[in-house]
Amino acid sequence: MRACLWLSLALGAVGACRTPRPEAVTSAAPLPAPPPPPPRPSDPLVVTLVIDQFAAWTAAERLPLLPPDGGFARLRREGTWYRQLRYAHAATDTAPGHSSLYTARPPRDSGILANELPDGRGGRVSILRDEAVRVVTFEGVTETAGSSIARLRVPTLADRLREARPDAVIVSVSLKDRGAIFGGGRRPDATLWFDPGRDSFVTSTGFSQALPPWAREHGAPDAVRALRSTPWTLLDEAFVRAHARGPDAQPGEGDLDGWGTTFPHDFTRARRPGGALRASPRGDLAVLSLAGDAVEHARVRGRPMLLAVSLSSNDYIGHVFGPDSWEAWDQLRHLDRALGSFFQRLDSLVGEGGWSVVLSADHGIVGMPELAGGASPWCGDGGRDPWERPCGAGGRLDPDEVGRSLQAAAVAALGPGEWVLGVADPYVYVTPAAEALAPERRERLQAALRDRARAYVDVERVVDARTVPDRCAEDETPEALLCRSIPARSGAVLYLQARAGVFFDAGYTLGQGTSHGSPYLFDRAVPLLVRDPGREPAGRVVEEPQPFTRYRALAERFLGIEP
Repeated sequence: MRACLWLSLALGAVGACRTPRPEAVTSAAPLPAPPPPPPRPSDPLVVTLVIDQFAAWTAAERLPLLPPDGGFARLRREGTWYRQLRYAHAATDTAPGHSSLYTARPPRDSGILANELPDGRGGRVSILRDEAVRVVTFEGVTETAGSSIARLRVPTLADRLREARPDAVIVSVSLKDRGAIFGGGRRPDATLWFDPGRDSFVTSTGFSQALPPWAREHGAPDAVRALRSTPWTLLDEAFVRAHARGPDAQPGEGDLDGWGTTFPHDFTRARRPGGALRASPRGDLAVLSLAGDAVEHARVRGRPMLLAVSLSSNDYIGHVFGPDSWEAWDQLRHLDRALGSFFQRLDSLVGEGGWSVVLSADHGIVGMPELAGGASPWCGDGGRDPWERPCGAGGRLDPDEVGRSLQAAAVAALGPGEWVLGVADPYVYVTPAAEALAPERRERLQAALRDRARAYVDVERVVDARTVPDRCAEDETPEALLCRSIPARSGAVLYLQARAGVFFDAGYTLGQGTSHGSPYLFDRAVPLLVRDPGREPAGRVVEEPQPFTRYRALAERFLGIEP
C-alpha cells in the first residue's frame, strides 16, 4: 500500500520546503568546527545513485533553476555538492563509467573498456553478454543468454561490503544491465534491469535463479505497461519554454520508432513501446519504485544495506532528442520531482536521519551538431568554455560505415579476406584471421587501417592500441587518459578519437540525436552530491575538481567499512 501511495506522490506534487539555497564555498574555505558526529549505526542504509549522461556542466547550469521542493534542492541543502568529479579515462561511456565508480579503478585495470564489442556477425553486443548464463524472468529461467559480471577483473564496492559484512543486504536496479551489474557486485541479494523486448525487469542466472517477490508489484509486465497508459506530457510548460534553446522538435532530434518529436509523446504510437518507456521519465519512475520496494521489503534491521540505483532515462532522452530539447528539460523536472518523492519515501521507511546518498553520473554529453557554433551561449564572447564544449560545427560518425571503409582498406592492402571484425565506439577490432597473419603482413594491415582512419576529417587522433605503455602517467594529458582506457589483451587494435563535437552515432535514431564518449570535460566531468546526516557538511559547494575514486571512498565511509 505504501508503495502505491509513493507512486501517486511521485506523479503528483511533493511537499514544499522553503529553506534558502546554500551559498557556495570552495574546498579551501575555512568552515566552522562541526559538532561531534552522531555514532554511525551498525545497519546504515546507503543509496548510491548514478544518473546516466548527467554532465557537470548540466548540473552547474540547471540545478539552481529547479524549485526548492525537489530532490536536487534537498541534497544541496542537506549535503555537499562537489561541482565536478573527473574520470581518468578517455572513452567516456556507460559501462566504463559505472565500473569506474564502483571499483575506483580505470578501464585499464577493470577490463571494462566500452559498452559493446563486435559480435562477429556485423553487429555489436553488450560487453557484459555471457553465453554461460540465462535470462531470468518472473516466470523463471529462460533459454536466452544473459549478462554477467564475469568480464570484470577487480572487486566492486558491493564485493567489499559483502566481505566486510557478510550479512549485508545488497540490491541494484537499473534500466540497463551495465547500469545494474557493477552496483550489485558478484554476490547481490538482487540485481535487476529492464528488458524492453519482454516489457519486464529481469536478472540472470549469473546472480540468481529467481526474481525477488517484492519486485513484482512494479517490475512485472503489467506494472510496466501501466506506466505507459497515458502519454508523456510536459510537467511544467512555463519552465521548459523559459529555458529550452528553441521550439519543440528542434533540428537533429530523432523520431524513436515512430514515437514523434513533439509533445505529447503517446506510447501507443511507438513501434517498440518498451524502448519508448526507457526514453521517457516513466523509465526512471519504474526504477525508483523498485528501489523503494527493496528498502521496504528487503531491508533487514540490524544489517547494513547498499541500494545501488542507476537512472538511465536521461541518457536515452539525451541520445534521441539532445540535451537542449524540450524533452531534456522536462525530464530534469520529472527527475527532480521523482527524487524528491523517493527521498520522502525513505524518510517514512527509515527516518530522515536513517539514510545516506552518494549521487553522480557515468559520463556527460555534448550538444546537437545542428545547434553548434555561434548559437552556443559560451561562444558569444570568444572566451574558452570551462567544460571544453565546442563552438565549431559538430558531426556524427557511423561506426558501421567506418568499419566497412576500414575493411575495404584492408582488402586493398592484403587482398580478399575478412580482416576487420568491426568498430565499437571508439575502438577498432580485427578478425582472428587478421591476428594470425605473419608479422610483416600484420603490420601492413595495421598501417592500412591507421592511414584510412586518419583520412576521416572528423577523427582527431588515431592511436595504435597495441603501443599503449605498461605504466600510465598520473596526469590528465590525452596520452595518460588513453593509457588508462585500454586493458591488456583487450582485443582492440586502434583507438579513434573524434574531434570535439563529433561522436560515434549511438544508433537509436541513426543520423540524428547526440552522444558522448570523448576525453573532453563536457563528457569526462560529472557532478557529485552527497548526503550523510550529522556527518557530511550540509549546504556546502566544493569547486575543486575531485578524482573519480571519491565516489567509492565516500560510499565506503558511509557504510562504515575500511577503504
